[in-house]
Amino acid sequence: MFIFFFSIPNLLSLNEDDLLTIPSLKILDLQILTEFDIHSLHHILHCIPNLQDFSFTLIIEQLDTPFIDDLLDGNNWQQILTRHVSNLNKFNFHMSFLTDEGLFDLNLVLNSFRCFLTRYDNWHMAISRWETFEEFIPFFMDSYRNESREYVDNLSSLIDLSTIVTLKFEQSNDLRRSHVVPYILRLSVQNLNKRTVLSGLGDLDYSFLRAPTSPAGHGGNRNLCHCNGASPQDVLTVTYQGSESQNLVLCMCPNAVTGASHMIDTMGKVPAPIRRYNKAMISATAGTCGGAGSSGDVSFYCSSNMHVSVFIHESAHSMDRGKSASREWHDAVARDSCVPDAYANSNYADNFAQVVVLWVHLVGKGRDKDLGGSQFSYEFDQIVTCFEDLSNELLCEIFDYLAEYRLYEAFSNLNFRFEQLLHSSSVLLKTSFCIFNNDEIMNRFKQFMFANRHQIFSLQVTFILYDGYVFSSSFSFDSSFDRLESIVFKDIPSDALIPVLSNLFSLPHLFSLTIETSDIKEKINDIYRLIFVLPKLKYYRIFSSDSHHSITLPIAMNNQFSPIEYLVINHYCSLNELTCLLSYTPQLRHLTLHKTKSNNDSNITILPSIILDNLKSIYLDLYRTKYNELEIFMTTKIFSNLKSLCIFGSRDITFLYAYRWEQLILNYFPQLEKFYLIYNDYIDDEQNYPIYTERRNQFSSSFWIKRQWLFEVEVKNISIEYTIHPYSNRWYYETKDNIIDCSAFINLTFERISDSIFDEEGSKKIERILTITQIYYLEILEKELSIPVLIQVINLLPNITTLKIHSLSTDETTELTVKELRILCSMKRTSQITKVYLEEICDIHEELDFLFTLCPYMKYFKVGCTNITDVQWFLRTIFKEINRNNNHHLRLLCFHAPIADDRIVENMEEIIKYDKLLPHFTVKRILDSVYLQWK
Repeated sequence: MFIFFFSIPNLLSLNEDDLLTIPSLKILDLQILTEFDIHSLHHILHCIPNLQDFSFTLIIEQLDTPFIDDLLDGNNWQQILTRHVSNLNKFNFHMSFLTDEGLFDLNLVLNSFRCFLTRYDNWHMAISRWETFEEFIPFFMDSYRNESREYVDNLSSLIDLSTIVTLKFEQSNDLRRSHVVPYILRLSVQNLNKRTVLSGLGDLDYSFLRAPTSPAGHGGNRNLCHCNGASPQDVLTVTYQGSESQNLVLCMCPNAVTGASHMIDTMGKVPAPIRRYNKAMISATAGTCGGAGSSGDVSFYCSSNMHVSVFIHESAHSMDRGKSASREWHDAVARDSCVPDAYANSNYADNFAQVVVLWVHLVGKGRDKDLGGSQFSYEFDQIVTCFEDLSNELLCEIFDYLAEYRLYEAFSNLNFRFEQLLHSSSVLLKTSFCIFNNDEIMNRFKQFMFANRHQIFSLQVTFILYDGYVFSSSFSFDSSFDRLESIVFKDIPSDALIPVLSNLFSLPHLFSLTIETSDIKEKINDIYRLIFVLPKLKYYRIFSSDSHHSITLPIAMNNQFSPIEYLVINHYCSLNELTCLLSYTPQLRHLTLHKTKSNNDSNITILPSIILDNLKSIYLDLYRTKYNELEIFMTTKIFSNLKSLCIFGSRDITFLYAYRWEQLILNYFPQLEKFYLIYNDYIDDEQNYPIYTERRNQFSSSFWIKRQWLFEVEVKNISIEYTIHPYSNRWYYETKDNIIDCSAFINLTFERISDSIFDEEGSKKIERILTITQIYYLEILEKELSIPVLIQVINLLPNITTLKIHSLSTDETTELTVKELRILCSMKRTSQITKVYLEEICDIHEELDFLFTLCPYMKYFKVGCTNITDVQWFLRTIFKEINRNNNHHLRLLCFHAPIADDRIVENMEEIIKYDKLLPHFTVKRILDSVYLQWK
């Protein structure tokens, strides 16, 4: 599991080939606490193709991020997840923010996710405004009588502190001093003790759990079903097979919050010796309760798609049968210095249940018992109940789930064993610090670093309003940090940078270094000199917004080479300057340059006899560089084995001269496998586009077809974006050929279309595009697209064969003009559209009638999201519209059915035969899509 807390750069600032794929990673917990661009998820999820469990959390204080509309649009999430993580079976999505917009439309957000949720069985969404007040209070324990007390006094002017019913401690609090909290709050806080809480155990790995074969049949003991006074909608008896078969009743309440398949599968993952104490499980009605609970041998679940650890917890309550109330258990808890998590600290019953949850993880990860096997103990009093009884190996594994600095704070000075373990070589620390202008914080940093210098594996230091000279003069790295492999300096002051870099040379295993700073104009050359002499460095990334600097390093000599293999430059740098830097890195494998500037000297520096044999991937953002400069740079013959090239350019139409690219690649990079070009075409101050002098369709030649590199266009708000990228399969095309005709794939995508500006701006952009290439595939992302606008767009693109739209607006107040009616009528003889994909359909009669008129020669029709509950009605409606519009060309129908299974295929076959809709046909199901084809 990876957890990220950072600000993600824009999508186009990254090259996917700079990122390693992690096929083994199945679980991702992504937590964002700052502004976030949803498009960056493309790169993150690209690295995790086999992801199965994805949790996304965004918490921001104010609704002021410019990307919030994208984040709250379920259609964007649907596209990203279906494209990159097709194996996903669990998706937790949480967003919290404050807004002063009282009329913020929650229904609009919910509706955008509606079709996404119906696509996946048992996926649900809830959205609401907070009805309770929650405040985070920073307790500075060393001075709680002043700063923290003052903060609470200010809070007491806003709310009545006596009304507080829940007091929650986050990981950042030192719970060994929590006895001061009642004094500060002036509350009587019950059940608050000094026991350390192991925060962070809620995300333990349970992927090893597998559900047994579990056939289910309708019927069962309805007396076990309690649905808040209502009768259950359905009752099933589930048979969990195994060495000991178990029958368990599943009660599905009306409008059940979780689907039957999730309930059956997740309960099946609970180890049989724990699960066997259950007689029934209840999927409660949405909105009638919260969380989960148990009553005797019946457990109920009130939130959608709850994690298996919750099912283990509730089953453990049934398993408890008085053990948690025994003196033996109370004594064991008293002897223990720790509890599994904060929840286990609330009462003995939940302590028992959470110990079971933790124990299942430990045993399941291959410890001293075979989970579910014959050696599994049926008596829980044999389970390890004292945290201190765990082996050092198990404790080290648990420590991996905790933030290392908090681990140090929680376990140091508890007892001799923990003190020894914390300082043993078995525990490697990945730690993060924020440095303020505060002597106490700096002293704590130095104390921690010195005490753990043989264990620190990675370090991130963020400088906040800090005097860099104080840091560099009071702390230095040396060879005693013998396990330190990765360092990240964020916002490091320029006056600290050079002194700090100077003593990194002594680190024996520093493989990765990231620097983020501001003013580097006077120090840039010294920075690179110090970086290039680091003896073990493999990865180096530097970021700076400063554009007023010049790199004047000489070409490297034989004894000045750096071992760097991954170089990421995120400051302004000319290609001449880059050439000089490359002379120091003969082992380079991946190169990324995010910001280029024009060469001051018109002559490109030529590297004498230097060839970067290992360099496989290059990404260049040529923000201020012309194509001619790039061409000279790329023909220096130093990139002999390049496999992937990504170029981002703008404001030079030469980037779209296909012949120039062909000659460059054929002559210098015949081995190139992946080529990406992103070019943004902007209108000039006189409202004109740069003149394009080449012939049209240059990117449809045999050169591009043979390599299966596709040319695509997207109309954005202020620019036209032209893209070349390797082939990726599309919804409408399946081929068995080795060579794909890329000319048939030239597509145009509209990000948004405004009714009011389309006539002027939209038409001008389409005319511009058609001077460069013909368009065969049209995709419009706009939701509830105006029918008159769609008619105008298609009329300007006569060669379209494939159309994909999100949804249509069937507003009855919109009337077609005479011109639009004439265009629509002419489609009978001019339309070439044969494939149509409508992602969302609401009014089947009206929308089908329009589409059959607009596309009279349609052969393939796909419907993405429908609320189909009556397949018979759906099919009859489709064929009624086909016959009414006299469409004799349609031969393939595909629609999404959330409940798609083999039974639906059988039902369709029976309906078609009974109603005599088709004489010869085939029906097949692929995942949740159903395909009906006929002759």
